[in-house]
Amino acid sequence: MPLESAAVLGASRRLLAALAATALLTGCAAAPTLVDADPDSGFALYRSGQLSRGELAELCRLGVEEIVVLDGNAARRECRMRRAVCPQLRVRYDDQQDAHRPVGADFLAAFDRWVEEARREGRKIAFRCRQGWHRAGRLAAYYRMRFQEVPAPEAIAEMERVGRFMGHHRQLAPQVEALADFLAGRPCSTDPSHCVAPAGPAAGTAAFPPDACP
Repeated sequence: MPLESAAVLGASRRLLAALAATALLTGCAAAPTLVDADPDSGFALYRSGQLSRGELAELCRLGVEEIVVLDGNAARRECRMRRAVCPQLRVRYDDQQDAHRPVGADFLAAFDRWVEEARREGRKIAFRCRQGWHRAGRLAAYYRMRFQEVPAPEAIAEMERVGRFMGHHRQLAPQVEALADFLAGRPCSTDPSHCVAPAGPAAGTAAFPPDACP
């Protein structure tokens, strides 16, 4: 790894650790956290809870260009704040997912395409929900399994270790197990209520819009 790239990555991790510590002290949503990075290509993926103005500005300074919002409130948050603190930001998805309902194959196909493009082009991207632990945790577990070949038990353990109030969301672990079945191309082994919703006819070309802001 080039020394300059390593230094930049190290500085980013220290800064994000400071933001996370602040969030824990104040009881706010989870601060931006690095999920994966390739210093050689420039690719990076962050997860977060609802972003403050300062956190969005910091993600912008780190080079984040696109974000997927799982809470359906980007029009009131990122779309407004970006004008002042992050003009290059594009909101690629803005829908209120439900942690008690499994994600669908159409969303996963669009997410995969988005991540693959960012990895190929060396771009920095992020995704968030409201608290940063449940819907974002589920998606982070999926990313670990899909792109880093992490086994489901390890992805679930990380989701539960990082998250808070996980006792109120016991459905997430079997949902991640169902995601592992989906990735392996095998029948869903959990209760049907946890299984990935089938793909629609356009799943093969599913993609996020260029910018979901109004």
